[in-house]
Amino acid sequence: MVLAALSDAQKAGIAGMAAAFIVFALVSSFLIPHWWPNFPGRWVWPYVGLVICFFLGMMAVIVWVAKEQTEQAGASSPPAAAPPPPAAQPPPAAQPPPAQGDPAAGKAVFLASGCPSCHTFTPAGSNGMVGPNLDDLAANAQKANRGSLEQYTRESIVDPNAYVVSGFPSGVMTQTYGQSLSKKQLDDLVAFLTQPS
Repeated sequence: MVLAALSDAQKAGIAGMAAAFIVFALVSSFLIPHWWPNFPGRWVWPYVGLVICFFLGMMAVIVWVAKEQTEQAGASSPPAAAPPPPAAQPPPAAQPPPAQGDPAAGKAVFLASGCPSCHTFTPAGSNGMVGPNLDDLAANAQKANRGSLEQYTRESIVDPNAYVVSGFPSGVMTQTYGQSLSKKQLDDLVAFLTQPS
């Protein structure tokens, strides 16, 4: 799963450094001692220095890969929209009512749809790490500023690329829940995900 998330440049960097390290290890373990039985002899400290350089090079590649992945994740996520001024907010009465679904039935939909394999959500006892932690759903909805918690949750299910939580790639979540789940199943699922803890 981790390898699939790496870019071609990241894979090439790791593969190149690993290949160099393996070639160095094979040459210094088999070829050089075959020709020079006392290897490394009086050259032990330069040899140790070369080994340290290879180690530091491998660590530098790993750090570079982690840094590039973080930058790409930040670049792929749209910047959070600034909240509108208080006067632009509709009055509380204009907000739509909370989802009228059944949280218990929504839990069954959550489990049957494979959501636990990708999301952490304490009420479901799940600990997936592929998608955002749903225990933070209310905080993410507030950052997204895309309507009420229920509206944000429903949009995230039926159109998961409309807003992508920072740090997660777009296009990973199944795009067809809007068609494969009935209106009642969606209402139940939204009610389960947004129920007070």
